[in-house]
Amino acid sequence: MSDRYIYVGNVHKNFAQFQVLKGVNFSLEKGKRYVVRGASGSGKSTLLYLLGGLDRPTSGVVSVNGQNLGEMSDSDLASYRNEHVGFVFQFHFLLSSLTCKENILLPSQLSKKVNSNEVSKFILEVADLLGVGECLSKRPFELSGGQQQRINLIRAVSLRPELLLCDEPTGSLDSINSEIVCDFLFKLSRELGITLLTVTHDRNVASRFADQFEMTDGVLKVI
Repeated sequence: MSDRYIYVGNVHKNFAQFQVLKGVNFSLEKGKRYVVRGASGSGKSTLLYLLGGLDRPTSGVVSVNGQNLGEMSDSDLASYRNEHVGFVFQFHFLLSSLTCKENILLPSQLSKKVNSNEVSKFILEVADLLGVGECLSKRPFELSGGQQQRINLIRAVSLRPELLLCDEPTGSLDSINSEIVCDFLFKLSRELGITLLTVTHDRNVASRFADQFEMTDGVLKVI
């Protein structure tokens, strides 16, 4: 197992004249669980987007499993995102024209490397575990914000990714459901060897992680 599954070296990210990330450096081991805590606007989400191949750094290196994401073509990055990364976004991005199950199945329909029957079985098991089994046939606008976030989570893990990136995964949940989601994320990471990186401003969520970072005004430090 590699000691440095993810490597981020002197990464800067600018938007126009505004510096969002200011020389971020860190590395993560494969299969472990990490949290980045910090206030809104500190750069946490921007860091996730770089690791997930949704954006590119202005300068510096973002490497995952030996691949420099900044040097990959757009099509290779798309494959990387679909085949290796799961995203739990702060906003759900569920399509209102589709049922929740159809939303969850979208990533599998873009991949040629999965068994659709196995994915459907896994989805049902996870939905029951998270208490949203009855929501699969409904459309997103029929659900509460907390239910939508759990559907969002199921979609993110439906292909059993190697890397799971979570942006405020419990932001719209009450304390009880926050515990359920955190328990599920840790269980999935342990059982499937998924590397989990969560960003949050919730100190109760952050306290559950042994490996913690803090982002302050674009600067990352180990806690």
